[in-house]
Amino acid sequence: MTEHMHMLEEAAKRDHRKIGKEQELFFFHELSPGSCFFLPHGTRIYNVLLEFLREEYWARGYEEVITPNMYNSKLWETSGHWQNYQENMFTFEVEKDKFGLKPMNCPGHCLLFAHRERSYRELPWRVADFGVLHRNEFSGALTGLTRVRRFQQDDTHIFCTEEQVKSEIHGLFDFLKTVYGLLGFTFKLKLSTRPEEKYVGDIATWDKAEAQLQEALEEFAAQGGSQWELNPGDGAFYGPKIDITISDALKREHQCATIQLDFQLPQRFQLEYNTGEAPKKEGAVASGEEASVYKRPVMIHRAIYGSFERFIAILTEHFAGKWPFWLSPRQIMIIPVMGGASNYCLEVQKLFRAKGMHVDVDLSGNTMNKKIRAAQLHQYNYIISMFPFLFLTYRED
Repeated sequence: MTEHMHMLEEAAKRDHRKIGKEQELFFFHELSPGSCFFLPHGTRIYNVLLEFLREEYWARGYEEVITPNMYNSKLWETSGHWQNYQENMFTFEVEKDKFGLKPMNCPGHCLLFAHRERSYRELPWRVADFGVLHRNEFSGALTGLTRVRRFQQDDTHIFCTEEQVKSEIHGLFDFLKTVYGLLGFTFKLKLSTRPEEKYVGDIATWDKAEAQLQEALEEFAAQGGSQWELNPGDGAFYGPKIDITISDALKREHQCATIQLDFQLPQRFQLEYNTGEAPKKEGAVASGEEASVYKRPVMIHRAIYGSFERFIAILTEHFAGKWPFWLSPRQIMIIPVMGGASNYCLEVQKLFRAKGMHVDVDLSGNTMNKKIRAAQLHQYNYIISMFPFLFLTYRED
């Protein structure tokens, strides 16, 4: 009980809404419920997280794309979202046609794949998208950054052959270890299988997809990776998935990342790639003799942060607002010891900023002690007290 009460007290201190207000990271307004306003310091954290992923994408062969925010309902009917997800979408009428704001990127990425003929040489094709998404969450469910209506995901879809699935899943496991390891998270894996009712496609396809994910999980565990457990009936309506649960500094678990294997959307959008074996006959369909020439790709849905908003909430509480230097929105505070040192401090600030560091100078009329205390409360990583030719450094650990 004592440990539990301490945990509750610590959780209250770390509440991301409290820290977000104290550090001026973000706020919400009643005129746009569930949509976050990121202030300059919060935007710094957001952008560093995004750029970190961009660097990883470059090293891992991903290609970034930009896609529309709204689509005609015909797209969502083809994907199955209109029938299975419409109540969670913002829909509206445009020139007597029904449209919807996108709650996810996958149908749009199917249009990207289908806009021209694809060759087996292009696969796997790893497509990354930081597009804005909207989901119609009930107002009573909105909770800070953890449940919002407007958000962005580190959303990626991998189009590959069936033979490439296992190696791509292992590549994603390595990606998880890189990102979560850097941030100090441990993680667990769950295999979520076919729902009992709301699902699309035939059972045989589902069984094949689940078997491939299970095989990859068993190999990862055998190589010293995380152990996994079965989570029956909790898959997405279009395919089974691996849910990744991270554990924060307070040993609380959060479900962020997901890896979903999808045979349904490529079928629904008639996606295909040329195997290079022979030219396709005019008007032929990918079946029978032509099946060996044109095949359906497999689609892997993947996110590691989940949504940036929710992940920033988790990080804020995980670090208790004491951001690591590389992620910190307030890295260095320079405090002039005397009025005559102000210009010199501003010159030093320019040198730091030229190296991409977030540096501020306290030129207020407060006493030295008050300036240092204010910088400590704002969680600056380093506080530098500076004479014209001498400086003292305080590191905030």
